[in-house]
Amino acid sequence: MSNDGKRLKYNSWMFVVTYIFMGIVSGALFDALVTFLQLASPETAKSFASFMGAATFLAAGMMFFAPKIGYKKIMAVGPIASIIALLLINYSTSAVLLSVATLALNIGVTLFDVVLPPYLAAYTTPENRAKFFSTAIWTNVVGMVVGTYVGGPVIVMRFASRMGISYSSAKALTEKVDSFTAVQTAAYTSAHKDFLLMFVVISILALIPILMIKEVKADYRTVSTTKEKQKFDWSIFSNKYVVLFLVYTAFIRFGASLICPYFSVFLGKLGIDRATVSTLVTSQYAAMVIFMIISPYIVKKMGQVKTLGWLSLASIPFMLIIANGNLFGSAVAVAVGIALFLRSGFMNATNPVANSLPMEFVSKDLRPAYNSVIFVVQGVMQILAGMFTKGFLFKTNAGYSIAYYITAVLYTIACVFLLVVFTKKYNRSEHSDEVEKVA
Repeated sequence: MSNDGKRLKYNSWMFVVTYIFMGIVSGALFDALVTFLQLASPETAKSFASFMGAATFLAAGMMFFAPKIGYKKIMAVGPIASIIALLLINYSTSAVLLSVATLALNIGVTLFDVVLPPYLAAYTTPENRAKFFSTAIWTNVVGMVVGTYVGGPVIVMRFASRMGISYSSAKALTEKVDSFTAVQTAAYTSAHKDFLLMFVVISILALIPILMIKEVKADYRTVSTTKEKQKFDWSIFSNKYVVLFLVYTAFIRFGASLICPYFSVFLGKLGIDRATVSTLVTSQYAAMVIFMIISPYIVKKMGQVKTLGWLSLASIPFMLIIANGNLFGSAVAVAVGIALFLRSGFMNATNPVANSLPMEFVSKDLRPAYNSVIFVVQGVMQILAGMFTKGFLFKTNAGYSIAYYITAVLYTIACVFLLVVFTKKYNRSEHSDEVEKVA
């Protein structure tokens, strides 16, 4: 292997290591941070999806600077933003600053999801590309599992310490957060701060591999790439499937944004203790890995459009079980846990198809532009969902349950639409770079 080949491989591994650490941070973001905001700044918590959408836009916008300053400097923003955000969360009580911190932490995590495809494409070869892409993604998921799983027990432990009670007593108290006294609420909020502050260290560890990347201008600055980034070809919309898939994407993203950021909050409202909530949320990541592993076999059997449509529809009954978790009495944790696992599994099994299918609608030269459009649509839907939950849906506790019904309706409409419109032409992948233009 040449020296440059070794450098490329080394840089790829540095990204993988960083992505693992940022996966741990994201695990805390989507679990502990949301429940913390529910206590410290409820209005911020209600519009969490909007912060995710805004972070998506900002992270995408930063990538326009890659041809000028490279990936290394852009990626360094992620851990630095996370460190600043975590310090603000721990030492500030201002609702405005907590909102800023929430946005910054979302940017820190989302940035790496945006950087991953072009970065690894630049530093891998056709022979090892699949290996690095898959390794980066599954190890990031493992990091998310760690960040989520340790959250509940550590928060309960710190809560017990601050209250001067046993762990078991503190765990029992967290089953009824809405009944907390002022003193208990203050201690529980501080326990979340204690836990989140630990992630300053994780963010620093994420920054170190970035600083060790051996980057040269040729890694990120090429004439063809620069021209592609600067030009947007509106002719992609001459294909009806391009437009119709954006409609499908909008429905799915809006529905998902009503429930996914608030799993921890809703499970807590069902009376499930904090430690168990973290365990249940963690199970989603296990489902994600397992179902994505078997996804290719399902696609081979059913075809890509049918896999995307029918597996998404299969997740709907489990969403309704979660929405009605209070009907299961003492078995609520078991019933909701199984439903959460299967909902996440079925939906995440569709992710590979959801990413690859739309690339068949356009020629190779137009794929970057179309992918950007999809990214923007998803960001818009997240922001709108955040505005809807904050301004209307979450005005009452019942809104958290109603969100699942709304999402179920949106998923049903989107999936039936997808199956009717796309199955005949695109169920079996027969298109490469030759794409028929359909008005």
